[in-house]
Amino acid sequence: MPTTAPDSDAAADVSDASEHITHSEQATQPEYATSFARWMNRAVWPRLTDSRWISTATGVIATLGLLFFVVRTLGASWPGQFKIFFPDSFSFINAARLTPFSPAFYAAERPIAFPTLLFLLGRSTVVTIVVQTFLYGLAYLFAVRVACRILCQAEARLLAGLLIVLIGLEPRFALWNTHILSESLGMTLAVVSVSMWWRFSADPTVARLRWAGVATIAWLTARDSNVPPWALVGVPALLLASLLWKSAETDLRKALRHWGVITLVVCLGVGLTQSANGRNRYATLNNVGLRVLPEKELTNWFVDQGMPMSDALVERTGFSSFDNNWKMLNSPDLESFRSWARSSGQRQMLESYVRFAPHWVSTLYRDLPILLSSDQSSYDAFHVAKRLPAAMPWQIGGPTSRAGLLMWSLLACAGLALTARRRGLQSIVLALLLASTFVDLYMAYVGDSVEVQRHMVGPLSRMALIMAICVCLGVDTLLDDARRRAVEARRDKVAGE
Repeated sequence: MPTTAPDSDAAADVSDASEHITHSEQATQPEYATSFARWMNRAVWPRLTDSRWISTATGVIATLGLLFFVVRTLGASWPGQFKIFFPDSFSFINAARLTPFSPAFYAAERPIAFPTLLFLLGRSTVVTIVVQTFLYGLAYLFAVRVACRILCQAEARLLAGLLIVLIGLEPRFALWNTHILSESLGMTLAVVSVSMWWRFSADPTVARLRWAGVATIAWLTARDSNVPPWALVGVPALLLASLLWKSAETDLRKALRHWGVITLVVCLGVGLTQSANGRNRYATLNNVGLRVLPEKELTNWFVDQGMPMSDALVERTGFSSFDNNWKMLNSPDLESFRSWARSSGQRQMLESYVRFAPHWVSTLYRDLPILLSSDQSSYDAFHVAKRLPAAMPWQIGGPTSRAGLLMWSLLACAGLALTARRRGLQSIVLALLLASTFVDLYMAYVGDSVEVQRHMVGPLSRMALIMAICVCLGVDTLLDDARRRAVEARRDKVAGE
């Protein structure tokens, strides 16, 4: 048997050929060119076929790219310009001051993930911004690595890597790394969670399910707005799979059931604590002023459900709770209205999202052009957009218009359809993840009428990533099928001869 790999033999043949250059050929080219050619054949060409060398080189390039991204994102604002000025930023700092060793920490006005990160980093603004920027870039590189492990064809891997990196470089997403807000950590954990579920779907094991479940719990505890899409899609999917997936091993089905129950408990914990501490009353007050009072049908329904109506409340039509020196929060004439918002008003607002879903969907459709096309420049206090590549043309970095959303949705569905026959579990898991992004988009819109563009950042980045994965998986399946047919055709031709 040969002791040398075929690639090494090819490289040796090329090297021998270069050493046997005739004197006439050497005379026609400079000596340094001949030496360079010999060095390329002996040193470089064999390495290009060495998988370990390729892996090391890729790791070095990825590390340098990540460091460059961090430097460009932070830019000239480092280190003293990162000031916190959002009211929400101070609420995260205050929650972190409670420390995870206090029961009050778990009932604070913020889910625990981002306050925990702040606590671990000593509540330092600069350190937190550096760390969350690094984690954000690392999450997208992890997604690229997962794509390269799962996809079979080199062209599909290249396309997936390009699309994932471009989504991560979108200034409208990356700028949130410079703020003490949960948007950055939420997007980071969403990327990790999606990548873990894709990895599990490609090769389902109990260990991979465990990692996907842990990543999902971390994502759920980053923002309470992440709870509805998982509670409505993820939890039922896990529980149904544990019952209906007959071909799976018993341990795996049992693990699916366990993680369905565990994530359901986490959803309930996040939802109940955020409701009990009273923070959700602000969203209820905002929605009444900006969306309910201007609509007679909605107003009448809420009055029938017990919302106290008064002339003082009518005056707040078209205003949020923070307008006019926070009059909705301070006026004595609105005390009974605030009491309603602190108690049954939040539940009735949730009911309205289901009862009046056609109305909310139509208003969302009306506002989509503004929400999708927003570059979030009003939040770019540290000029990140000037230091990162501009948004890619043709909406490559994710949909920015109604037509773009439709195009990406159709392409993603086509990719899933192409994948369904050969990679059924991957197509099912990705279809469920994709469906959850539309629930996420809807809930982010109806959940609070103030700063809607900001609330859309997480759902849109997650949607763009999942759609890109679906498209690349479809391309990979097409290429794989085409090459299989080509091999079979050649085999049949040889057999016929």
